[in-house]
Amino acid sequence: MAAKDYSRMDQLRDRLKPWKIGFKRTWSQFTESPVGLIGLIILTVIILMSVFAPYIAPHSLEWRAYGDGATFEQMASLPHPPAFGDPFFAPLGTDSLGHGIFTQLVYGSRTALFIGLAAGLLSSFVGVPLGIISGYYANTWIDESIQRVVDILYALPFLPLVIVLVFVRGMSTTNIILAIVVKSWLNNAIVIRGQVLSLSERPFVEAARASGASDLRIMFRHIIPNVLPLSFVYLAQDAAFAILTQASLAFLGFSDFTNISWGVMLQWIQVEGYVYTAWWWLIPPGLMIALLAASFYFVGYSLEDVMNPGSQS
Repeated sequence: MAAKDYSRMDQLRDRLKPWKIGFKRTWSQFTESPVGLIGLIILTVIILMSVFAPYIAPHSLEWRAYGDGATFEQMASLPHPPAFGDPFFAPLGTDSLGHGIFTQLVYGSRTALFIGLAAGLLSSFVGVPLGIISGYYANTWIDESIQRVVDILYALPFLPLVIVLVFVRGMSTTNIILAIVVKSWLNNAIVIRGQVLSLSERPFVEAARASGASDLRIMFRHIIPNVLPLSFVYLAQDAAFAILTQASLAFLGFSDFTNISWGVMLQWIQVEGYVYTAWWWLIPPGLMIALLAASFYFVGYSLEDVMNPGSQS
């Protein structure tokens, strides 16, 4: 029994060894990039902000400067919005309803990260497998079918398509993510397909075929470990693109306004007409959107340099 268990452990180690070696090599090269490390630090800080939001934010989202039971007259007596540095312990001031800007900023990080990571992961879950299958079965009906779908979707304009899908399906966070994924998986599939076409001609893949290995075994044993690092590049880029897209949709009024987000904050200040007067309400959400999107792009850029050393200047 012990020998049998030991043999199974050896088999598991052998299967995980290519993944482990690839991860260590990628991490070692990634840490040599200052841009990548800056992006990773920014991303880590925002993740910690979202996880510990109840402990970082000075108030709840329902808090208002004059209390939850404020009358209309009391609210009307507030400056709209109150001056920066008001006496209600709202570090970035308050909006036109008396809600704390800093509190909204902290809790808005949850929505941004959720949409970015969910859209990025879903794009990878769709695009990477289809790219692998298309590349492995190149010049067959399977490859042709996948590529025709890609061509059709590429012909459709992105933002108008997303707006139509959100309008038809409803302005919920889930529908926004699904609408973004409808087109964001295309780059994954195309790039991964090209990588698989190259890998399929490598000697170790040819040797595996000659030894009688099944297509599934070749994909999991030899193809996926080699394309997985590249898929992380496009996951990071898709996450950044999803964050910018959601902010754009929210600013245009196509968003789930039951969930606070940085895009909703920008849309609300535009509706209230304080874009040019309440800088403490305008700049922080815009800056956070830029920082989070940039952090994903920085990480993706550094990973791309790791995957394609020849692209470095």
